[in-house]
Amino acid sequence: MTAPPYPPGFTHLHVHSHFSLLGATASPAELAQQASADGLTSLALTDRDALYGAVVFDRACRAAGIRPILGMTVGVAPLSELDAGDGLGAGLLVLLATGPVGYRSLCRLSSAIQAHPDRVERSTRGLDWDTLKAHRDGLICLSGGRRGWIERHLRADNRGAAVRHAGLLAGLYDQQTWLALEVHRPEDQTIAAEIAAIGQRFGIPAVAVQPVYTLARQDRTRLKLLAAIDQNCHLDETPRRVLADGGDAAIDLHWLKPDEVAARFVATPEALQAAADIAAACQPAIPDGRPIWPALKLKPGNTPDTALAEAATAGLQRRFGQDPGAAPQARLQRELTAIAHHGFSPLFLLVADVVRYARENSIPVSTRGSVANSLVAYCIEITTVDPLEHDLLFERFLNPARRNPPDIDLDFCSRRRDRVLAYVRDTYGEEHVALVATISTMRPKSAVRATA
Repeated sequence: MTAPPYPPGFTHLHVHSHFSLLGATASPAELAQQASADGLTSLALTDRDALYGAVVFDRACRAAGIRPILGMTVGVAPLSELDAGDGLGAGLLVLLATGPVGYRSLCRLSSAIQAHPDRVERSTRGLDWDTLKAHRDGLICLSGGRRGWIERHLRADNRGAAVRHAGLLAGLYDQQTWLALEVHRPEDQTIAAEIAAIGQRFGIPAVAVQPVYTLARQDRTRLKLLAAIDQNCHLDETPRRVLADGGDAAIDLHWLKPDEVAARFVATPEALQAAADIAAACQPAIPDGRPIWPALKLKPGNTPDTALAEAATAGLQRRFGQDPGAAPQARLQRELTAIAHHGFSPLFLLVADVVRYARENSIPVSTRGSVANSLVAYCIEITTVDPLEHDLLFERFLNPARRNPPDIDLDFCSRRRDRVLAYVRDTYGEEHVALVATISTMRPKSAVRATA
């Protein structure tokens, strides 16, 4: 059997999914399936400026037998006034998490990017280097290839600026820096050799990279269409800076099979090996799915289970009187046992605390969904509906066969919800609080309307 022309462990390290909103076409599941079909053992996801697809990608890779590598592509500002002058906006870096610490750094960088008030300036100017320095722990940095500052300066015949950027990266990420080489046509070998030479000056190795924005070559036209939708302009008016290829039709943006990539790096096999080495250094970054609860303020000697039982028992007497009767007490005990068995007592205590704060501060709040079926939720005043009076089944909310945490949906007055969020952050710590986006997808009719 002939050995493949690429090293074991080689994989794609610069990959975009459709979670690079209006910037790529493939779903995380499609990418994972393609990696499996090509015999890869790992795969990176490096969507632009955000981690929207991280969890979906992680699950899709695990299901396909692929080890997920989580990363992000970010734009960075030029050094001082050293803009390449090519009109392509911020220079790109590809950042890969080596584990949970790196993933936290990516989250902080993404938050800094998304918090920028001006979307256009954010994409054209990019992150400042101080922000990168503040959140670099646990990250591997790839220089960004053709859209990175180093290669762009070389193509603008400004080797001095390219060297300065390489030196800055070397100082920022130390031994975790690689210079990305892209080879799309024969003449790119010259630039690749120059980049590798600059890297040797600073002890930075080179790595072979093929940016992936689509799975198939024919999807290239869809990329330009998505960019035009994003810019709300005609196809022929789309700015070069928002096009993944910078307006150069010779640049490949689709998935290449490993042997196709290897064929482009015959002269630099060490760059292929570097991709395998980087992949090996990146370990799973997302926890295994078990809930991680923030610290609760409990009375000495109490656990979440005993604290919830005390609060629910006291609430049962408030709701039903000093002698609630055998049926309510039996129902309450059954629910408490099920909640404790699943490890969800902290969830009930947290939600009850948030609801209490809202009501004490006259902030309108209501619940939705099957949590109304829970007597425990009624007794600790999360809900206001008596499930016994309305003959509501607790098992619709939580049953022994359920693996995932139950949903307790709260609706707050939109004008005052920021006050509730501030309370949650102040009480439980910013490290334990997140805002979660809902990503909407389009059916064909809506997609045609957006295109038109």
